[in-house]
Amino acid sequence: MVKLYILNGPKAGRAYRFGDGENYLGRSPDNNIHVNDKTVSRKHLRIVKKGDRYFITDLASRNGTLYRGQPIEPGVEVEIEQGIPITMGKTAICLGEGCLEQVRSDSDIIELTEPTDEHVIERRTRTHEKKATLLYRASETLARGLPLEEALKMILGYTLDLLRRLDRGAFILIDPETGGVKEIISKSKHASDAKPFTYCEDVVQRVLQVREPVALPDAESEGDDELADTLKIMKIESVMCVPMVSDEKTIGVIYVDSLQGPYGFRKEDVALFMSLSQRTALAIENARFASEISGIAETLSPDG
Repeated sequence: MVKLYILNGPKAGRAYRFGDGENYLGRSPDNNIHVNDKTVSRKHLRIVKKGDRYFITDLASRNGTLYRGQPIEPGVEVEIEQGIPITMGKTAICLGEGCLEQVRSDSDIIELTEPTDEHVIERRTRTHEKKATLLYRASETLARGLPLEEALKMILGYTLDLLRRLDRGAFILIDPETGGVKEIISKSKHASDAKPFTYCEDVVQRVLQVREPVALPDAESEGDDELADTLKIMKIESVMCVPMVSDEKTIGVIYVDSLQGPYGFRKEDVALFMSLSQRTALAIENARFASEISGIAETLSPDG
């Protein structure tokens, strides 16, 4: 029996057995195939099997349907081939075993099976190299003895360059005495964004309380009820926040989000950010210690 595959989003790699007759796809749970993506209409697409042939019809969806890169006219039945991706809003689907070699529209690899294509392996290797480069650049920057704010802004710049779908990032530092926010060092990808940096305090507070990462690639579909409403109001599409811990003491968090669209990062990026937080936390503590020693020295100085 032919299967339909989801190629991207929170259900990437999931396969559905495709039944005879009419099959409906959309955001509403009453469809044959439920696609939890806000860019997909409640009843978006109909797929019909006629003998050995397959036909799709866009059901006047809000964001349309693309096949072979061309929009399908609503209400018009179009024959499709197996192995050719179909795009509904921001979600890509594919019918048949040929879909296993497909990649996501944002050029990230869909790991449905072990890759055999040399180009797929090369792309995955480049991704790992980029992440290793980020950690190297961060470590090198922290070792240069730059002012802390300058160093952290440089690291945010490297991060936004690597994860191009992220819009903003920040190091949110905690006052060790009061536990409150002491300093926010932020950077936006959009130079024209002159607005004050506002972050989701609920996400940050949860990370500080449980000392575990919070990662919501698609805030609307994956966020729990408590966080989803706040993120929706703030128009935050995806968010990731990881704690910075030094000597069993939480000194702050690394916070990144996207405002232009969901999937600003992949879930495996959490491990990368945890490695980054370990390096940064140690440097921040060393900088604070050096500052305290300098302050004491000035106080004890005969000229002080």
